[in-house]
Amino acid sequence: MKLLDRLERRFGRFAVPNLALLIAMGHGLVLVMSWLNASQPGSADVLQDWRLQGSEVVAGEWWRLLTFLFVPPGSDILFLFALYLFVVMGGALENQWGAFRFNVYMLVGCVSSVAVAFIVPDQAVTVGYLGLSVVLAFACLFPDFRLYVMFVFPVPIKFLAWFVWFYYGVTLLSGSNWLDKLLVLASILNFALFFGSDILLKIRSSKRRQQHLRQVAREEVTPFHTCSHCGLTDKDDSQMLFQYCSRCDGDHEYCQDHLRDHEHVVEEGEGLPAG
Repeated sequence: MKLLDRLERRFGRFAVPNLALLIAMGHGLVLVMSWLNASQPGSADVLQDWRLQGSEVVAGEWWRLLTFLFVPPGSDILFLFALYLFVVMGGALENQWGAFRFNVYMLVGCVSSVAVAFIVPDQAVTVGYLGLSVVLAFACLFPDFRLYVMFVFPVPIKFLAWFVWFYYGVTLLSGSNWLDKLLVLASILNFALFFGSDILLKIRSSKRRQQHLRQVAREEVTPFHTCSHCGLTDKDDSQMLFQYCSRCDGDHEYCQDHLRDHEHVVEEGEGLPAG
């Protein structure tokens, strides 16, 4: 994208390297802090104080605009595995794009999440959907990558991406929580900005290819030569020779069997000579 190229030339030096790893480390630190606070009655709830909630930001707790990035959306084993995938996939995207472009990808997702927080100010925004957008970007760039579940079972990353899209579709069509719907749209926004033009190009290329294949199929079915006397075509007999008759008016061709054995076609009034 030309705009990104210009921005990178001007602001690339401000890019934060290893952003995915830093966010994951922040999640780990916040988890440890929340576990320590939970063991001490009366201590403040870090997760509650750092979540992004529009009404609290308006009330003056502006730090939530930054700290929500480090609030983990879960704390079980599945979340830890998802956090590991986020580091791996985020690092791969950064290696492919460069630190600046990956920063911009994450920034667009963060800004759109903040916008959702002000649209639905009474509910806390999670970064889980932002993490799913990283999965979609990784699957788009590395569709042949295989994820080994439990280090044994290979799962193509595109299957995981299809599951994410299915989950998005179910959330948008049947979900009752407007916060989740808006967060889905927010996480799709950065993906669309980075991959939308490529996807449209692939769709158009696929349509042109399909049109070409249909044209080739029609040409293969439609005969090039047809005998005006018996109707034999080059599709019926690929070895048969066809020629135009010089004594017939118009374009009339005949197979070798009827080239000299047919009734000549002449204009009306000129008579019909014998074949």
